[in-house]
Amino acid sequence: MALRPAVIRDQDRIDVRLTGEAEYLIPFTFIEALNEGTLFDRPAHAFLEAARERRLFHVLNRTTDNIIGTGIIQGSGDEKSTKQAEVGGLMFHPAARGFGLCSLLVKIMMVYAIKESDRDSPDEEYLAHVIDGNDLPLHSLLEAGFRPIGPVDVHRGDIDAVIDYMIKGGESVVHMHGFVFDREVIGKLVLSLWKFVNEDHGVITRSDPAGDIRMTVDFSQVIPPTDLKI
Repeated sequence: MALRPAVIRDQDRIDVRLTGEAEYLIPFTFIEALNEGTLFDRPAHAFLEAARERRLFHVLNRTTDNIIGTGIIQGSGDEKSTKQAEVGGLMFHPAARGFGLCSLLVKIMMVYAIKESDRDSPDEEYLAHVIDGNDLPLHSLLEAGFRPIGPVDVHRGDIDAVIDYMIKGGESVVHMHGFVFDREVIGKLVLSLWKFVNEDHGVITRSDPAGDIRMTVDFSQVIPPTDLKI
Protein backbone atom coordinates (compact mmCIF):
# COMPACT_ATOMS: atom_id res chain seq x y z
CA MET A 1 0.00 0.00 0.00
CA ALA A 2 1.40 3.40 -0.98
CA LEU A 3 2.13 5.75 1.90
CA ARG A 4 0.11 8.96 1.95
CA PRO A 5 2.26 12.11 1.85
CA ALA A 6 2.76 14.10 5.03
CA VAL A 7 0.18 16.85 5.57
CA ILE A 8 2.85 19.56 5.28
CA ARG A 9 6.37 19.00 4.01
CA ASP A 10 9.32 21.25 3.39
CA GLN A 11 8.86 23.48 0.33
CA ASP A 12 5.12 22.82 0.06
CA ARG A 13 2.96 25.53 -1.48
CA ILE A 14 -0.19 26.49 0.40
CA ASP A 15 -3.19 28.36 -1.01
CA VAL A 16 -5.91 30.18 0.92
CA ARG A 17 -9.00 30.21 -1.26
CA LEU A 18 -12.60 31.27 -1.34
CA THR A 19 -14.63 28.09 -1.62
CA GLY A 20 -16.76 28.01 -4.74
CA GLU A 21 -20.42 27.06 -4.62
CA ALA A 22 -19.68 23.75 -6.34
CA GLU A 23 -17.05 22.94 -3.69
CA TYR A 24 -19.00 23.70 -0.51
CA LEU A 25 -19.05 20.06 0.61
CA ILE A 26 -15.25 19.97 0.80
CA PRO A 27 -14.94 22.09 3.97
CA PHE A 28 -18.19 20.62 5.31
CA THR A 29 -16.89 17.04 5.19
CA PHE A 30 -13.44 18.14 6.39
CA ILE A 31 -14.93 19.61 9.58
CA GLU A 32 -17.31 16.68 10.01
CA ALA A 33 -14.35 14.31 9.95
CA LEU A 34 -12.12 16.26 12.34
CA ASN A 35 -14.55 17.97 14.72
CA GLU A 36 -13.62 16.95 18.25
CA GLY A 37 -16.82 18.34 19.76
CA THR A 38 -15.41 21.87 19.95
CA LEU A 39 -17.13 23.37 16.89
CA PHE A 40 -20.77 24.03 16.10
CA ASP A 41 -22.24 21.25 13.95
CA ARG A 42 -23.30 23.43 11.05
CA PRO A 43 -25.61 21.84 8.46
CA ALA A 44 -24.47 21.47 4.88
CA HIS A 45 -26.82 24.22 3.70
CA ALA A 46 -25.00 26.73 5.96
CA PHE A 47 -21.81 26.02 4.02
CA LEU A 48 -23.65 26.29 0.71
CA GLU A 49 -25.12 29.65 1.69
CA ALA A 50 -21.72 30.91 2.86
CA ALA A 51 -20.16 29.79 -0.42
CA ARG A 52 -22.87 31.63 -2.37
CA GLU A 53 -22.15 34.75 -0.32
CA ARG A 54 -18.39 34.24 -0.85
CA ARG A 55 -17.83 33.87 2.88
CA LEU A 56 -16.50 30.31 2.94
CA PHE A 57 -12.76 29.67 2.94
CA HIS A 58 -10.46 26.68 2.72
CA VAL A 59 -6.72 26.20 2.93
CA LEU A 60 -5.23 23.85 0.37
CA ASN A 61 -1.82 22.25 0.22
CA ARG A 62 -1.39 22.77 -3.50
CA THR A 63 1.62 20.45 -3.60
CA THR A 64 -0.37 17.45 -2.37
CA ASP A 65 -3.83 18.73 -3.39
CA ASN A 66 -5.18 18.12 0.12
CA ILE A 67 -7.33 20.48 2.17
CA ILE A 68 -5.71 21.31 5.51
CA GLY A 69 -7.92 24.05 6.99
CA THR A 70 -11.26 25.86 6.86
CA GLY A 71 -13.07 28.99 8.01
CA ILE A 72 -16.58 30.38 7.61
CA ILE A 73 -18.39 33.68 8.16
CA GLN A 74 -22.01 32.84 8.85
CA GLY A 75 -25.00 35.11 9.28
CA SER A 76 -26.86 34.88 12.57
CA GLY A 77 -29.79 32.50 12.73
CA ASP A 78 -31.69 35.19 14.64
CA GLU A 79 -33.66 37.38 12.24
CA LYS A 80 -33.36 40.25 14.72
CA SER A 81 -29.57 40.09 14.44
CA THR A 82 -29.11 40.71 10.74
CA LYS A 83 -26.11 42.92 11.50
CA GLN A 84 -24.22 40.13 13.22
CA ALA A 85 -22.06 37.45 11.68
CA GLU A 86 -20.39 34.45 13.28
CA VAL A 87 -16.73 33.84 12.45
CA GLY A 88 -16.05 30.16 13.00
CA GLY A 89 -15.46 26.78 11.46
CA LEU A 90 -11.77 27.32 12.20
CA MET A 91 -10.44 23.83 11.77
CA PHE A 92 -6.96 22.71 10.78
CA HIS A 93 -5.65 19.22 10.37
CA PRO A 94 -3.72 18.35 13.56
CA ALA A 95 -0.50 17.97 11.56
CA ALA A 96 -0.98 21.46 10.08
CA ARG A 97 -1.16 23.19 13.45
CA GLY A 98 1.69 25.10 15.02
CA PHE A 99 2.69 26.98 11.86
CA GLY A 100 0.57 30.09 12.44
CA LEU A 101 -1.76 29.22 9.56
CA CYS A 102 -4.93 29.70 11.61
CA SER A 103 -3.90 33.21 12.70
CA LEU A 104 -3.07 34.05 9.10
CA LEU A 105 -6.40 32.66 7.88
CA VAL A 106 -8.44 34.72 10.36
CA LYS A 107 -6.57 37.90 9.35
CA ILE A 108 -7.27 37.16 5.70
CA MET A 109 -10.94 36.43 6.43
CA MET A 110 -11.44 39.70 8.30
CA VAL A 111 -9.60 41.91 5.81
CA TYR A 112 -11.53 40.26 3.00
CA ALA A 113 -14.87 40.60 4.80
CA ILE A 114 -14.44 44.30 5.54
CA LYS A 115 -12.33 45.58 2.65
CA GLU A 116 -12.99 43.24 -0.27
CA SER A 117 -16.31 41.42 -0.07
CA ASP A 118 -18.70 44.34 -0.75
CA ARG A 119 -21.02 42.71 1.80
CA ASP A 120 -19.85 44.55 4.90
CA SER A 121 -21.76 47.36 6.56
CA PRO A 122 -20.19 49.70 9.14
CA ASP A 123 -22.55 48.53 11.88
CA GLU A 124 -22.08 44.80 11.30
CA GLU A 125 -20.60 42.95 14.26
CA TYR A 126 -18.33 39.97 13.70
CA LEU A 127 -18.56 37.59 16.64
CA ALA A 128 -16.72 34.43 17.59
CA HIS A 129 -17.48 31.89 20.29
CA VAL A 130 -15.09 29.40 21.84
CA ILE A 131 -16.31 26.56 24.03
CA ASP A 132 -14.85 26.20 27.52
CA GLY A 133 -11.62 24.23 27.39
CA ASN A 134 -10.87 24.80 23.71
CA ASP A 135 -7.74 26.94 23.81
CA LEU A 136 -6.57 26.29 20.24
CA PRO A 137 -8.29 29.25 18.47
CA LEU A 138 -7.78 31.83 21.23
CA HIS A 139 -4.39 33.09 20.05
CA SER A 140 -5.57 33.24 16.44
CA LEU A 141 -8.62 35.33 17.31
CA LEU A 142 -6.73 37.73 19.55
CA GLU A 143 -3.94 38.18 17.01
CA ALA A 144 -6.50 38.92 14.30
CA GLY A 145 -8.14 41.75 16.22
CA PHE A 146 -10.87 40.06 18.24
CA ARG A 147 -11.33 41.14 21.84
CA PRO A 148 -12.96 39.16 24.65
CA ILE A 149 -16.49 40.13 25.69
CA GLY A 150 -16.79 37.61 28.51
CA PRO A 151 -18.83 34.46 29.05
CA VAL A 152 -21.69 33.87 26.61
CA ASP A 153 -24.49 31.32 26.81
CA VAL A 154 -25.47 30.04 23.37
CA HIS A 155 -29.03 28.72 23.04
CA ARG A 156 -30.56 26.49 20.41
CA GLY A 157 -31.54 28.69 17.49
CA ASP A 158 -28.98 31.40 18.18
CA ILE A 159 -27.04 30.10 15.18
CA ASP A 160 -27.94 27.76 12.34
CA ALA A 161 -26.15 24.76 13.81
CA VAL A 162 -26.72 21.76 16.03
CA ILE A 163 -25.34 22.34 19.53
CA ASP A 164 -27.11 19.61 21.51
CA TYR A 165 -24.01 17.42 21.78
CA MET A 166 -22.16 20.37 23.36
CA ILE A 167 -24.79 20.88 26.09
CA LYS A 168 -23.91 19.33 29.43
CA GLY A 169 -26.44 17.18 31.23
CA GLY A 170 -29.19 19.08 32.99
CA GLU A 171 -28.49 22.33 31.14
CA SER A 172 -30.08 23.99 28.13
CA VAL A 173 -27.23 26.21 26.89
CA VAL A 174 -23.59 25.92 25.85
CA HIS A 175 -21.21 27.96 27.97
CA MET A 176 -18.71 29.72 25.74
CA HIS A 177 -16.26 32.60 25.68
CA GLY A 178 -17.37 35.43 23.42
CA PHE A 179 -15.23 37.62 21.18
CA VAL A 180 -16.04 40.58 18.96
CA PHE A 181 -13.92 41.95 16.15
CA ASP A 182 -12.46 45.41 16.78
CA ARG A 183 -12.86 47.37 13.56
CA GLU A 184 -10.22 49.85 14.69
CA VAL A 185 -7.48 47.28 14.01
CA ILE A 186 -8.31 46.65 10.35
CA GLY A 187 -5.45 48.91 9.24
CA LYS A 188 -3.00 46.90 11.35
CA LEU A 189 -4.24 43.68 9.79
CA VAL A 190 -3.77 45.08 6.28
CA LEU A 191 -0.23 46.13 7.24
CA SER A 192 0.47 42.69 8.70
CA LEU A 193 -0.64 40.98 5.49
CA TRP A 194 1.31 43.50 3.37
CA LYS A 195 4.49 42.69 5.32
CA PHE A 196 3.84 38.97 4.98
CA VAL A 197 3.57 39.30 1.20
CA ASN A 198 6.22 41.92 0.52
CA GLU A 199 8.81 41.35 3.25
CA ASP A 200 8.39 37.68 4.14
CA HIS A 201 7.51 36.78 0.53
CA GLY A 202 4.73 34.57 1.83
CA VAL A 203 7.16 32.19 3.52
CA ILE A 204 6.52 30.53 6.88
CA THR A 205 9.37 28.62 8.49
CA ARG A 206 9.13 26.27 11.45
CA SER A 207 12.16 24.72 13.10
CA ASP A 208 11.82 21.00 13.63
CA PRO A 209 14.23 18.40 15.07
CA ALA A 210 13.86 16.44 11.85
CA GLY A 211 14.71 19.53 9.79
CA ASP A 212 13.24 22.97 9.16
CA ILE A 213 9.97 23.17 7.25
CA ARG A 214 9.48 26.10 4.89
CA MET A 215 6.20 26.65 3.13
CA THR A 216 4.99 29.40 0.82
CA VAL A 217 1.46 30.69 1.35
CA ASP A 218 -0.51 32.43 -1.40
CA PHE A 219 -3.85 34.14 -0.68
CA SER A 220 -4.03 36.28 -3.82
CA GLN A 221 -7.21 34.49 -4.92
CA VAL A 222 -8.91 36.05 -1.88
CA ILE A 223 -7.11 39.40 -1.64
CA PRO A 224 -5.06 40.60 -4.63
CA PRO A 225 -1.66 41.92 -3.45
CA THR A 226 -2.38 45.27 -5.10
CA ASP A 227 -5.33 45.72 -2.73
CA LEU A 228 -3.09 45.59 0.35
CA LYS A 229 -2.67 49.35 0.47
CA ILE A 230 -1.00 50.83 3.53
